[in-house]
Amino acid sequence: MKILLRWLVEYAWAFYVVCAIGALIYLVRALSAQRERSLALFTIEHETATVRAVRAWAMVFVFVAFALVVFISATFMVNNVPAYDPTSPRPTLTPSSGVNPPTPSATSTLTDVITMPTLTSETPTPPPPTSPADPTEPPTPAPTPTSTPVAVGPLTGGMDVQFGEFGRLVGYELSSAEVVAGESLVVTLYWQGLEGTSPVNYTVFTHLLAEDGRLIAQHDGPPAGGSAPTSAWQAGQTIQDTHQLTFKSGAADYTGPATVMVGLYDPGNINARVSTNQGQDYVLLPGTVTVVSQ
Repeated sequence: MKILLRWLVEYAWAFYVVCAIGALIYLVRALSAQRERSLALFTIEHETATVRAVRAWAMVFVFVAFALVVFISATFMVNNVPAYDPTSPRPTLTPSSGVNPPTPSATSTLTDVITMPTLTSETPTPPPPTSPADPTEPPTPAPTPTSTPVAVGPLTGGMDVQFGEFGRLVGYELSSAEVVAGESLVVTLYWQGLEGTSPVNYTVFTHLLAEDGRLIAQHDGPPAGGSAPTSAWQAGQTIQDTHQLTFKSGAADYTGPATVMVGLYDPGNINARVSTNQGQDYVLLPGTVTVVSQ
């Protein structure tokens, strides 16, 4: 352990170089994301750039903190560990209670060192002979285990997010926790009407976002395909709202984790979204979808 700590002290500069390079890379990403946020024209672009900037700044602070931990450890903790000297003599064990270990003498005989086992007159019983296999019968091959693919089922969950004064998102269901890039993903939302009245018939947007916040699939449409407009929702009524998300052109090559964003907006003004009781104009479904290659 002491040798390892000393090795870390001698090569601490390598950790500093790695931390400096990592912090510089994420600093450039953070500045680029802030510039994109200042130039964003739409709310979704502004929010995506904000998320990227926050993640990049967080990674900058992680690299700086790691460099500080290495510096503090190398300066105040590891330097107190004594250096390993291969020429120093090893400590010898001291017998306890005045008992000295036996010292072999030059007059010791071979019988004093090696104790031969006593042979008995019992004869071991030979194992019973086994009958040879019939040469005309081929050996039966062992069965080869086959792996059974694990089915990826749907994702369901409960929600409690209020939109305006007229509706609440109480649940969701994703057709699968894994989707092939380029194929569709079915999202079913469960709304519940409240006492308030919707001023207009809002449109539901369902967006599938990549890990970096990029929009890769979406579907916008009225609730329940237009059969349950928001202005007709009644208090206590449950509305089953299904959307089939399709991948955008140029995004079918993405693979990795993705999340579903849900919200409501005025079809006459796509920037006029309905606010939630969480202080935002959208909600992210808790389930994570894994996008796999074709």
